[in-house]
Amino acid sequence: MSEKILEVRNVSKTFPGVQALKDVSLDVHEKEVLALVGENGAGKSTLIKIISGVHKADSGEIYYLGKKVNFKDPTEAIASGISTIHQELNLFEELTVAENIFVGNVKGFSFSKKKAFKVVSELLDSLKFNIRADEKVKNLNTSEKQLVSIAKALFLNARIIIMDEPTATITEYEAERLFEIVKGLKAKGVSVIFISHRLEEIYQIADRVAVLRDGELIGVKHITEVDREELIRMMVGRKIEEMYPKFNRPEKETIFAVENLSVGTFVKNVTFDVRKGEIFGIAGLVGSGKSEIALGIFGHLPANWSKMVLNNNELQPSKNMLEHGIALVPEDRKKMGLVLELDVTKNIVLQNTNEVSRGLHISWKKAKVLASEEVKKYSIKVTSIYQKVKTLSGGNQQKVVLAKVLRKTPRLVMLVEPTRGIDVATKVEVYNIVNRLANEGVGVIFISSELPEILGLCDRVLVMHRGRSMGILDRHELSEERIIKLATGVDD
Repeated sequence: MSEKILEVRNVSKTFPGVQALKDVSLDVHEKEVLALVGENGAGKSTLIKIISGVHKADSGEIYYLGKKVNFKDPTEAIASGISTIHQELNLFEELTVAENIFVGNVKGFSFSKKKAFKVVSELLDSLKFNIRADEKVKNLNTSEKQLVSIAKALFLNARIIIMDEPTATITEYEAERLFEIVKGLKAKGVSVIFISHRLEEIYQIADRVAVLRDGELIGVKHITEVDREELIRMMVGRKIEEMYPKFNRPEKETIFAVENLSVGTFVKNVTFDVRKGEIFGIAGLVGSGKSEIALGIFGHLPANWSKMVLNNNELQPSKNMLEHGIALVPEDRKKMGLVLELDVTKNIVLQNTNEVSRGLHISWKKAKVLASEEVKKYSIKVTSIYQKVKTLSGGNQQKVVLAKVLRKTPRLVMLVEPTRGIDVATKVEVYNIVNRLANEGVGVIFISSELPEILGLCDRVLVMHRGRSMGILDRHELSEERIIKLATGVDD
């Protein structure tokens, strides 16, 4: 067993009304990838924030390189060799790659763009990162920005790199490249704490896995000693018999149909229909146009079509499709689905003011009743209905989005990447909601990059490639191989 580089000993942390961590102890060894898993709200974020100097533990100790440490802020942790790459990357979009890596790290000499370019170019070459040091960060895609964050951590001589949901917004190909880079980091002597909800990734990249549940450490296992079923049981405290529950009842009646849908330069002449009781899936790689289909139908992006019908009513392009009964659960819940600075009540009420207002006056007494009903209906974990949405876990934030969108009882709901960044148990809750919607006669369009849930949940699947439909597969035709072939433009 390699030497311990980090030791967390009996760490506890309490926030108002919530015990986030209780007596947690774990180790990180040299040259290892330790996966940290658990449901949203399990304590993962609190633990890494304590390790990286964002929060102070109420009790317990942390030892780094054999010495007791108590970082007063993230800057001190970074200077000591512990860097965190957050899901929302902290980079300056208008600066170059070299400037981002140097910013805040120029010590004892004036900044020289020429010197920075040379040093960073050599670093990127040594890492085999295909990125130019003089490229502005705003021109990079998400995975390239992650590589910049990794390069910055190594520039600062990081011994431990914490990666928080690093694959949440990148393609499968980009994820594979990231895993190769992580393996290379191990070879260079760097340890990695890897946080992900995607269990298949854990088995692909981790040496050991630590499981948190309700703020407590449930166990640490070598990845070869725990199977997927046991890992899920450790995470949620129970056995999930059916990861993809399916109890919808598809019928032949058509609820929604669109012919020759085009959305800007993203989607060209796509035709499909959604039947009563079915879950209609749309799959494809990043950039295929699958998400833009929903944004075009909803009116968020300019779109046109030769014919669109919802419940026998023909629709024309409009910027307010909500009036026609079309709802959208957006891909980016933080930017498009929520107002993070507002509380749960205000977020739910925003889209449903007609229920609690008369003219310009809102009855907050009615708003309280409405929000309480939705919090109970969707089992949203909150300290109160006046808790700010930004303080909720990803899964509970998504439930707030679902609550406010579905409160209006839409006739067609489009869910774009609805389980991205949420835990296993909450995913199952979302799948149950989707099944119920279909059975209640709501048209359901389910758009996802995760093939297992497409295969497990959908009755028919439209596969997109570079803005065009490659075909619609019936359930008996669905397979991962068939979808990937179509999504990559291989149609045999």
